Amino acid sequence: MKKIMMIFSVVIILSNYVISQSTGEWKTVYSFSGSSVENTDDFIMKKNKWRIMWEAEKQYEEFYGGNVEIKLIDSEGKEELVANTIPPDTGKTIIRKKGKFYFEVLCVLAKWKIEIQESVSK
Repeated sequence: MKKIMMIFSVVIILSNYVISQSTGEWKTVYSFSGSSVENTDDFIMKKNKWRIMWEAEKQYEEFYGGNVEIKLIDSEGKEELVANTIPPDTGKTIIRKKGKFYFEVLCVLAKWKIEIQESVSK
């Protein structure tokens, strides 16, 4: 009976660890927004894991459509497509590299917002 209780306890502890790893807290460290085609300022990420939270909204309710394309560009000029969407839409992307980056945003009839978030370690 003690072995069963010990195994049950270990399973509970491990399942709580897995859940806490996937639902950890995040804090916003950079934020960008706009309603036109533009490149953001450079930003530096020192951690190997961070995430991009983005949203796209219609600029004018009376018009159908619109488009927002977001590319992450690193210091070597390598591009990574983060989003290509028709508003309204939201999303998130986990990035696993550090360095200096900026976003190239292509936008038609839309407003956009990008937040860079880091994991908060307890």
